[in-house]
Amino acid sequence: MPSLRELQRGFADAVFGPPGVAPGFGVVPPETGADRIAVYRTALFANYRNALSATYPVVKRLTGAAFFHAAVDAFVRAHPSVSGDLNVYGGAFGDFLAGYAPAAELPYLPDVARLEWAIDEAQRAPDSVRAPEAVLAALAAVPGESLPELRFVLDTSCRLVASNYPILRIWQVNQPDHGGDDQVMLDEGADTLRVGREARGVALERLGAGDFAWLAALASAAPLGAAIEAAQTADAHFDLGVALRTHIATGTIAAVAAG
Repeated sequence: MPSLRELQRGFADAVFGPPGVAPGFGVVPPETGADRIAVYRTALFANYRNALSATYPVVKRLTGAAFFHAAVDAFVRAHPSVSGDLNVYGGAFGDFLAGYAPAAELPYLPDVARLEWAIDEAQRAPDSVRAPEAVLAALAAVPGESLPELRFVLDTSCRLVASNYPILRIWQVNQPDHGGDDQVMLDEGADTLRVGREARGVALERLGAGDFAWLAALASAAPLGAAIEAAQTADAHFDLGVALRTHIATGTIAAVAAG
């Protein structure tokens, strides 16, 4: 008699397997096992498709429903959820699409997916306490010789997405309320974007190369000195004063790290 773990494993293998596969254990007659499993399989993959359709509407619109559903099915088999909450499932979809052969003719698609996941994460992020005056006061209290080692805390909803393609434009023209010209030239330039939740919802902002590199370094817990070096490598004209004022005022920089 198979153990409970073996039963669960066999059931999961059958559900995630191709059509016609039945569990390897004899709990049900072999002639009906595959049909019964198909009921579960259909419901399971429908749930995954619905969940990822909600997270990746632009990817779905760009590819069409049939392509999208096939990609989701393949993704689910390669990366099954380890959580009972499908609202937080699908973060690796962009990376999956980068290696998904049928999507090879859409090289921008993985980055569009990464942007949509960043938007989804920003929507779900817990609220940060935004107090620009407190950040400025804390910054002013730091001795000058200690500034290079200073670390900042970014807003919890802040996400940074870079692409060699104009993914912001692609995303914008594929919104339900978009009007006017919907043409996108893929060679019109790369994008470095900040995604964050504001009072009116999630906002997408195109950043200069220096600002993007600076915030990316800060997001990885790099000290201010290293972040400045990263920014100046990306853009020799990077202005630290402007960057600090801008991103403290908008709440992107939420606090000075303790210690």
